[in-house]
Amino acid sequence: MSVPIMASPGKLLFTQQFPIRWGEMDVLGHVNNAQYLRYFEESRVVWFEGIGRPLRSSGQGMILLKATVTYKKPVGYPANAVVELRAGCIGNTSFNLVNTLTIEGDSSPACIGEFVIVSFDYVNNKPLRVPDEMRQLLG
Repeated sequence: MSVPIMASPGKLLFTQQFPIRWGEMDVLGHVNNAQYLRYFEESRVVWFEGIGRPLRSSGQGMILLKATVTYKKPVGYPANAVVELRAGCIGNTSFNLVNTLTIEGDSSPACIGEFVIVSFDYVNNKPLRVPDEMRQLLG
């Protein structure tokens, strides 16, 4: 069972900064909607690797259950993006991560992503209890 999406994010886990690239724009002159999912995915992957829990599809790991993206305003080129990854609610077998993308010099969010992550046993194809060490990192 998934954890309800959290309205306001909690503990800051990771921050990533990068320039918006010209090729990420669409015909309308702003960053393509799908690109935000890539930005947010990269922040989760880098964070998981940084805490010694690289994503894999064998043994025990994490799997994405749900992604919700709210586009607040368009982002264009050139710009420098800041993506924050924050902890959300923690359930028995899942937890939420919340990403916020802002543009350097503008503190109001351009996009917010909310993700439900499940602790998963790939051998037996079933959810696992979120490990205690992960709970401590998120708490």
